[in-house]
Amino acid sequence: MTDRGSAGWLESDGLTSLDAIELARLVDRTSERELRHRLIGGVREVALREIFRRMPEYLRPARAAGFDAVVAWQITGAGGNGVAADVDEFWIRVSDGRCQLLDDRPDGADISIRTDPATLLRVVTGIEDPVLAVLKQRLSVRGDLALAARLTKIFAVGPA
Repeated sequence: MTDRGSAGWLESDGLTSLDAIELARLVDRTSERELRHRLIGGVREVALREIFRRMPEYLRPARAAGFDAVVAWQITGAGGNGVAADVDEFWIRVSDGRCQLLDDRPDGADISIRTDPATLLRVVTGIEDPVLAVLKQRLSVRGDLALAARLTKIFAVGPA
């Protein structure tokens, strides 16, 4: 059991084995400041890799019918020095009711989403509303905004 405000769970090798419910509970109990502090270096890499590895599992195929887009995710602070210009990029393609993490960078993206790792973790666990994150300027969206608005409907956000 992790105390409220502590992110000791982020130091463990068990991060990849947490189920969605436990992960959401731990993110909710951890202060935003602590999340931001801990999501650097190796822990950041593990957390981001795990978020994007699991993304196809959270696609709702029936709701994704007719959705066809490449989404570029730009996660700031990649250099570990807090510089927003340093980004890790992840690319997914949602098409034919399927979600695929792309190994190679495609020619372009229909939607680009830029955020920091703590905000991303809070959004994917359902702790933070992505629309509010945009309004707070913690998440930015470019490209086809009509398609982008559908993302919250075609992916299950937070624990089921």
